[in-house]
Amino acid sequence: MIETLSAYWKFLKYPRLPRQLADKKAVWKELLWLLILDLAFALLIVLTYYTLLKFQLIVKYEDPDLFKYGFPAAMLLAVVLAPFFEELVFRWQLRKPKVSIWFVGISAALVTGSFIKNDNVLFAIYIAFFIATLTATILTDKLKRLKAVHVFRNYYVFLFYYTAIIFGYVHMSNIKGLTLSDPSFILYIGSQIFGGLTMGYIRVKYGLKYSMLLHAVFNAIMVPLAWLSM
Repeated sequence: MIETLSAYWKFLKYPRLPRQLADKKAVWKELLWLLILDLAFALLIVLTYYTLLKFQLIVKYEDPDLFKYGFPAAMLLAVVLAPFFEELVFRWQLRKPKVSIWFVGISAALVTGSFIKNDNVLFAIYIAFFIATLTATILTDKLKRLKAVHVFRNYYVFLFYYTAIIFGYVHMSNIKGLTLSDPSFILYIGSQIFGGLTMGYIRVKYGLKYSMLLHAVFNAIMVPLAWLSM
């Protein structure tokens, strides 16, 4: 446990792109302890949320209707579909320099666009982000391989944390009426951001299929708990 958490903490202090490992014994151990860590953090968030809610220090928003189509459908969505597609979108690019440029460009454009109501301004913003992203990709192509790797490693700290934050931000759409103007938004997406960090760590260290597995098992535990608490 201590070894796993120490390695994880060391990585978080300065995320870098390590050599991908194929040690099956090590990956199962790290998956177990990081799953426990994710669950513990989620519990802390829930306890903090209900404590603040009890003392009316935060506003309660409408929870997403995860079980609208029943428990089996919720499990299918949360344990199979979400881990596969979300890990593919958010974590696959963590080892793909060119793809990561487009991930940052597209996600930044969409986030910026979510604050803009004017269609003309929105179109201009999307065009500007597209040109900037395309330019960055072309410039990267012109770099020599070693130089490109050096640049990717230097901006990797930003990429890793940005990916986790965007992963959490996207989940704000699950809560009706919640916006960044309410500081309590961090309680609603805190667990997703933290999960984004642990799943990102597993992805870059062992591979995408293991981050999908961690994501799926976490959801497989949390969904039944949410069902029982209804």
